[in-house]
Amino acid sequence: MALPGGGGVKAAIKGYRIAIKTGTAKKVGPDGRYINKYIAYTAGVAPASQPRFALVVVINDPQAGKYYGGAVSAPVFGAIMGGVLRTMNIEPDALTTGDKNEFVNNQGEATGGRS
Repeated sequence: MALPGGGGVKAAIKGYRIAIKTGTAKKVGPDGRYINKYIAYTAGVAPASQPRFALVVVINDPQAGKYYGGAVSAPVFGAIMGGVLRTMNIEPDALTTGDKNEFVNNQGEATGGRS
Protein backbone atom coordinates (compact mmCIF):
# COMPACT_ATOMS: atom_id res chain seq x y z
CA MET A 1 0.00 0.00 0.00
CA ALA A 2 1.43 3.38 -1.01
CA LEU A 3 -0.01 6.85 -1.02
CA PRO A 4 -1.41 7.81 -4.44
CA GLY A 5 0.76 10.39 -6.13
CA GLY A 6 3.75 9.63 -3.91
CA GLY A 7 7.15 8.60 -5.18
CA GLY A 8 6.76 5.18 -3.62
CA VAL A 9 3.75 4.01 -5.63
CA LYS A 10 5.99 1.75 -7.72
CA ALA A 11 7.35 0.15 -4.53
CA ALA A 12 3.90 -0.95 -3.35
CA ILE A 13 3.59 -4.54 -2.12
CA LYS A 14 0.08 -5.98 -2.21
CA GLY A 15 -1.20 -6.70 1.27
CA TYR A 16 1.52 -4.76 3.10
CA ARG A 17 1.98 -1.20 4.28
CA ILE A 18 5.51 0.04 3.76
CA ALA A 19 7.28 3.17 4.94
CA ILE A 20 9.71 4.47 2.33
CA LYS A 21 11.51 7.53 1.09
CA THR A 22 12.64 7.89 -2.50
CA GLY A 23 15.17 10.36 -3.75
CA THR A 24 17.38 11.51 -6.57
CA ALA A 25 20.77 13.19 -6.35
CA LYS A 26 22.60 14.89 -9.17
CA LYS A 27 26.25 13.87 -9.33
CA VAL A 28 29.19 16.24 -9.14
CA GLY A 29 32.03 16.06 -11.66
CA PRO A 30 35.77 16.31 -10.97
CA ASP A 31 35.62 20.11 -11.27
CA GLY A 32 33.01 20.36 -8.50
CA ARG A 33 30.14 21.24 -10.85
CA TYR A 34 26.94 19.28 -11.32
CA ILE A 35 26.92 16.91 -14.27
CA ASN A 36 24.01 15.18 -16.02
CA LYS A 37 24.38 11.94 -14.09
CA TYR A 38 22.31 10.85 -11.13
CA ILE A 39 21.98 8.54 -8.15
CA ALA A 40 18.48 7.17 -7.46
CA TYR A 41 17.58 5.68 -4.10
CA THR A 42 14.73 4.16 -2.14
CA ALA A 43 15.03 3.41 1.57
CA GLY A 44 12.34 1.90 3.75
CA VAL A 45 10.99 -0.56 6.27
CA ALA A 46 8.25 -3.17 6.19
CA PRO A 47 5.70 -3.96 7.33
CA ALA A 48 5.02 -0.38 8.40
CA SER A 49 2.77 -1.43 11.30
CA GLN A 50 5.59 -3.41 12.99
CA PRO A 51 8.83 -3.02 11.02
CA ARG A 52 10.86 -6.21 10.76
CA PHE A 53 13.09 -5.45 7.78
CA ALA A 54 14.93 -2.41 6.45
CA LEU A 55 16.23 -2.08 2.90
CA VAL A 56 18.07 0.57 0.90
CA VAL A 57 18.32 0.36 -2.89
CA VAL A 58 20.85 2.69 -4.54
CA ILE A 59 21.26 2.83 -8.30
CA ASN A 60 24.33 4.69 -9.48
CA ASP A 61 23.91 6.39 -12.87
CA PRO A 62 20.59 4.82 -13.95
CA GLN A 63 20.11 4.38 -17.70
CA ALA A 64 17.20 4.20 -20.17
CA GLY A 65 16.21 7.86 -19.71
CA LYS A 66 14.77 7.44 -16.20
CA TYR A 67 16.67 8.57 -13.14
CA TYR A 68 14.16 9.45 -10.40
CA GLY A 69 14.15 7.20 -7.33
CA GLY A 70 10.40 6.65 -7.58
CA ALA A 71 10.77 5.40 -11.16
CA VAL A 72 14.06 3.50 -10.94
CA SER A 73 14.83 2.20 -7.46
CA ALA A 74 11.30 1.96 -6.01
CA PRO A 75 10.26 -1.02 -8.19
CA VAL A 76 13.46 -2.84 -7.17
CA PHE A 77 12.68 -2.14 -3.50
CA GLY A 78 9.14 -3.52 -3.93
CA ALA A 79 10.34 -6.67 -5.67
CA ILE A 80 13.03 -7.45 -3.09
CA MET A 81 11.02 -6.53 0.01
CA GLY A 82 7.92 -8.33 -1.27
CA GLY A 83 9.96 -11.50 -1.71
CA VAL A 84 11.45 -11.17 1.77
CA LEU A 85 8.06 -10.64 3.43
CA ARG A 86 6.50 -13.64 1.67
CA THR A 87 9.50 -15.93 2.19
CA MET A 88 9.68 -15.06 5.88
CA ASN A 89 5.89 -15.58 6.22
CA ILE A 90 5.28 -12.11 7.61
CA GLU A 91 1.57 -11.55 8.22
CA PRO A 92 0.12 -8.93 5.83
CA ASP A 93 -0.94 -5.71 7.54
CA ALA A 94 -3.01 -4.14 4.78
CA LEU A 95 -5.28 -6.81 3.34
CA THR A 96 -8.81 -5.77 2.55
CA THR A 97 -11.81 -8.11 2.59
CA GLY A 98 -11.45 -10.73 -0.12
CA ASP A 99 -7.71 -10.17 -0.63
CA LYS A 100 -5.38 -13.12 -0.39
CA ASN A 101 -1.65 -13.18 -0.03
CA GLU A 102 0.76 -15.97 -0.84
CA PHE A 103 3.33 -17.32 1.60
CA VAL A 104 6.20 -19.71 0.97
CA ASN A 105 6.56 -22.55 3.46
CA ASN A 106 9.93 -23.99 4.48
CA GLN A 107 9.71 -26.55 1.67
CA GLY A 108 9.45 -23.77 -0.93
CA GLU A 109 5.76 -24.48 -1.64
CA ALA A 110 3.31 -21.60 -2.00
CA THR A 111 0.33 -21.51 0.36
CA GLY A 112 -2.65 -19.18 0.59
CA GLY A 113 -2.80 -16.41 3.16
CA ARG A 114 -5.73 -14.96 5.06
CA SER A 115 -8.62 -13.41 3.20
